[in-house]
Amino acid sequence: MKNIILKICFIFLAGMPAGFAQQPDSVRVFIDSALNTMQSQSIFSAKINWPSMRDSVHILAENAVTYKEAAPAIQYAFNALGDKHGWLVFKDEEYRNPAFKPDTSRITTNIKAILAKGPRLYNAVINDRYAYISIHFFGGQTNEQMVAFAQKIQDSLCKNISASTKGIIIDLRLNAGGNMFPMVAGISNVLGEVVFSEYPDSKGMVMENSAISKEGVTLNGKVITKLPKTCGDLSRLPVAVIIGPVTGSAGECLAAGFIGRDKTILIGETTAGFTTANNGYLLAGEDYGMVLAVGYLRDRKGNIYMENVQPDIYVTGGDDFFNRDQDKKIQEAVKWLNKQ
Repeated sequence: MKNIILKICFIFLAGMPAGFAQQPDSVRVFIDSALNTMQSQSIFSAKINWPSMRDSVHILAENAVTYKEAAPAIQYAFNALGDKHGWLVFKDEEYRNPAFKPDTSRITTNIKAILAKGPRLYNAVINDRYAYISIHFFGGQTNEQMVAFAQKIQDSLCKNISASTKGIIIDLRLNAGGNMFPMVAGISNVLGEVVFSEYPDSKGMVMENSAISKEGVTLNGKVITKLPKTCGDLSRLPVAVIIGPVTGSAGECLAAGFIGRDKTILIGETTAGFTTANNGYLLAGEDYGMVLAVGYLRDRKGNIYMENVQPDIYVTGGDDFFNRDQDKKIQEAVKWLNKQ
């Protein structure tokens, strides 16, 4: 009888998926911690049936005995969120939802050519009356990097400010994102003291509140960076902000920060569509983690941007960064400024 029982047990275990009984507790904790983070933090969490999702993920990962082997199951859950702004990190590998490939179809050959030259601040005087500055993406995170970039923006702008300046053109067509705070600091004297953006979560609770005060650019009341010197208060000058299909993430937040400002217009094309606020979370294991969209951008007027930022005046194409006097969007900006 004992031999029969042992034989039955052997047959039962042999019929189970390979590795099921051997999956380490650490791998299961790794999977559960990833699912818990997605469920509790993602702004898209409500669209998921989490009990069903957990069952599916554990079935997919039933043979996984390492963190790396469990990664595809976690990717499955991440894909279900529909988060195009977030990503997963598995040591030196990044994973993004393959359903959201960058749309380059709207990016003109002219913009691709100027982007190929690398990041650079462009400034000029347009029609002897308007100060022009093009602000590119920036990813520096240290205080020294942020202060230096903010001052570089301000100096580039102020270079073309004079007593005869009647308005400002801020070009964000080459701004794909990065660190928003030094960008805002660099033109803080144009925006003025204001709460320029908020990020409410899925329940409407404000997670982040970004503002400009005398102390500097703040996040939830804490100073993140400060502009050492300015060329004076420019907050009363009319401003035309130019946006386009490359304008994304921090660039979109910067553009939305001007919405509701007096004597201000947005000109160009619909932005790239990365208006969510992201937070990063560490997972078990060495250099494993995830970045999730946790809130939507809301401007000073209470408008929420679920997808992208739209211009007030549409100008499709016509980009010419090599001959700016021929650029259709700059021409439209001048036309609007002339009426102010």
